[in-house]
Amino acid sequence: MDTIERRFFLKLLASAGITSALNPAFLHAERAHLSGPKGSYSPERIVNEYYKFLPGERTALAAPPTITAADASGVHLQTGPINRVLSIGEMVDGWHLLAVVGMNGTLTAIFEKHVTHRGAIAFVTAEQGTIALIPKGIGDLAKIRPRQITAPVDVQLRRPARYVPGPDVSGEYILNSNEDPCYENIAALGPEYIGWTLVANEQSGPMRSLFLEPDGTSRELNNDPPHASWAPDELSAIFDPKDFFPNDNVHLWKYEKGFSKRTLLGGYTPAADIGVWNEQYQCGYEAMVLLPDGVDAKPIARIRIMIPDDQIMADMHVYRDSQNRGFIDRYSNGNAHSFFSALAGIWNRWNTFFEESMPVTIPDEWLRDSARAGIMLSRCSYRGLEPTYQVGEGAYTQIPERSHALFPVAEYEFIWAQQLWNLTASSDEYFQFYLDKYVLPDGNFLYNVQDQVEAPLNVGLFLANSARGYFYTRDLSIFLKRLPILRRMTEYVLCRYEYSKQRYAPNDPHYGLMWGSPEADLGDPLNDYPDSHPFYYQNAAGVWRGMHDHALALTAAAIADPTFSDEAARFTAIATEMRTNIQRSLETTLIARSPEMKAAGITPFTPEDTHRDPKYLLSYENHRFMQDWFLSDWGDPALDLGHLQHRSIAGMELIGLHMDGVEQRTSNFMEHGTLAVKIRQDDYRSFLLTLYGLVCYTADSGNHYSPEDALIPGGYAGEGNKYWWSAVVNSVLQPALGLRWLLCYEDSDADICHLQKAAPKHWFSEGEQIAVERCPTRFGTIGWKTESLANRQWRVTLNLPERFGCTLKVHIHPADGRPITTTSMGKIEKDYVTLTHDMLASQRMLEIMVG
Repeated sequence: MDTIERRFFLKLLASAGITSALNPAFLHAERAHLSGPKGSYSPERIVNEYYKFLPGERTALAAPPTITAADASGVHLQTGPINRVLSIGEMVDGWHLLAVVGMNGTLTAIFEKHVTHRGAIAFVTAEQGTIALIPKGIGDLAKIRPRQITAPVDVQLRRPARYVPGPDVSGEYILNSNEDPCYENIAALGPEYIGWTLVANEQSGPMRSLFLEPDGTSRELNNDPPHASWAPDELSAIFDPKDFFPNDNVHLWKYEKGFSKRTLLGGYTPAADIGVWNEQYQCGYEAMVLLPDGVDAKPIARIRIMIPDDQIMADMHVYRDSQNRGFIDRYSNGNAHSFFSALAGIWNRWNTFFEESMPVTIPDEWLRDSARAGIMLSRCSYRGLEPTYQVGEGAYTQIPERSHALFPVAEYEFIWAQQLWNLTASSDEYFQFYLDKYVLPDGNFLYNVQDQVEAPLNVGLFLANSARGYFYTRDLSIFLKRLPILRRMTEYVLCRYEYSKQRYAPNDPHYGLMWGSPEADLGDPLNDYPDSHPFYYQNAAGVWRGMHDHALALTAAAIADPTFSDEAARFTAIATEMRTNIQRSLETTLIARSPEMKAAGITPFTPEDTHRDPKYLLSYENHRFMQDWFLSDWGDPALDLGHLQHRSIAGMELIGLHMDGVEQRTSNFMEHGTLAVKIRQDDYRSFLLTLYGLVCYTADSGNHYSPEDALIPGGYAGEGNKYWWSAVVNSVLQPALGLRWLLCYEDSDADICHLQKAAPKHWFSEGEQIAVERCPTRFGTIGWKTESLANRQWRVTLNLPERFGCTLKVHIHPADGRPITTTSMGKIEKDYVTLTHDMLASQRMLEIMVG
């Protein structure tokens, strides 16, 4: 619906005879909000309470105290000519001195400060000043509340008992407004997903990790206490904050649904930070839980508990906040020294990991942290190099690895996301390990011969990953190491390709396609034959994409080593022939479509898919087959739009996401397909709708837990089938792929690189900045900064590599909606400045002014 004009869409509905089935709420929404010219109203908004700063608060959290000396009891502060002693538990400028601990032979003061929605923990030494400043998503506990819903009633996201296909009313409400999709207007449509919060490290694997409930209690039980053998009914949670409340009045801190704020310390580390507020008793607590390094590590927790004045006892070490409310700190499995020492190590590990790979500064820090958190959650769910599908421990965890742990789709997205974030060298060992251990001698995936048979198109995605990895690093030795296994994989799918050429005549639409399962759930190893499934176009197109990219990588490698020339020529010829055969088949099938299909403009899935009601769309077609087609990037926009139109006509879209089945849920593990096709469109707003729909409704907005099948809106971990609410690698990685494509997208079959193609308009408001360093592309690693100046001026600074053989398109989306009209270099086309390869040939650093 986002790709065609609204009136045309309604005409399609009318011609299909389904206007009578329109939801009355939609008709009311049409009258109340969507009438008149597009962009004639502002959507309702809410504050992003995970990241919002009120005036002056960001600056306040960025300036911890300066100390001149420290000892076990406190620190010395220098304020002008006055030297002041601050004892542990006291406060200065809103900063509480929590502890003084010895770290690396240096006494380090631990300060903490909270503002309205945010907080920070500072590690300060007399010698070096602030050595770490860790952002927190927990601020004033009294501000914790369920997500506010402010959108008009007739466009709000609600969950019916049974999903009735229909127009994407909520999505259209945003797209027809005068704002770009963002957290503030999309989150205002409905309740948030409430997920578990992962506590993990990279050594111990999922079985030692914890998932915390919304109140901070671990769902894992303490199954190894001394008395477990004779009193198993007394088993308790490994961690339960209630165990540390100071008296029997536990009702003061009782969790009520929605009154928790579930976050990760620093925004993207595997350390939980959960705040709970009891509205009735005006009391709350904060639980921080982390897992130190080590295979057998035990979790350490700090619990910050608000104490009403009438509950304070003489032996309590109470400190007070800026509103004179009393707090005490309690620790589990450690003390202040062990907790903050471990926290410093965790923060240093992950902050360095991302800042040394691809630093990103954008106005929406929450979105950046969502992307980083997905990579972190995935890496912490692997056991060493052993792959996984499940994040943490859950329904999909199987050790030793089998079935879903070996899901090729999860492995390729795990590698792909890290490549896009300049982590190719770090992820190559995971890639090679999987190839060595889980690709069979015949080139098939080991996964396929166990419980299910996966689609052969995955070979194409693995080949594309390999090519991308080579182009991003130009490391020939790594490419050579995986090449023998890639050769087995290519021969495996080429046998299936050649089969269709031998069986069918060249004018048959099956000629040159690929036989095989379209999806693991539909593949039976006891029925894996050429006639077991139709010949799906996404299998053929996916393999073609891999062969095409593999040929390009071999051609590039041949420049460094001419012995690859013959192999490069062979795969170039194979990819060319495949393209010709698949295209011929598509053209034949498109002609054979029924008049109803032609009128609707929908794209077939197989050569047999020529007579269908355009309103008919199966769940797997919507959430898997269509997605795999999009990921192949066939290059024919009409076919992409045909699938998107099919989804709209069938009413299988909600807030830009595909719907799955009769429940109002999205099987979002393949939503990177929707993101991939929408970033290729001229109108970037539909891409933003899907991206923010994912992070606002299929993931917990604070801890980024994202299940495979999200019941929306207002789902929660533990609801429905256990596989639906299991967080999985693919789902948590959607923001990582999406944000990278938003910032830097490379056209697959043209030497064009887009910068900021889907950056929302408010990112270009005066005073805002977009900055990216060390961003890998197949043309070389680039960096840039876009500064929004006064008077609708933008300064773009580019840092380019040598031999940058690419045309750059720098997209600028002014906040006022008016087009850009001037540029100091290049040519303005639509909403971007085109800088051709010739213009950039001799440039390494340049500055462009756009107005």
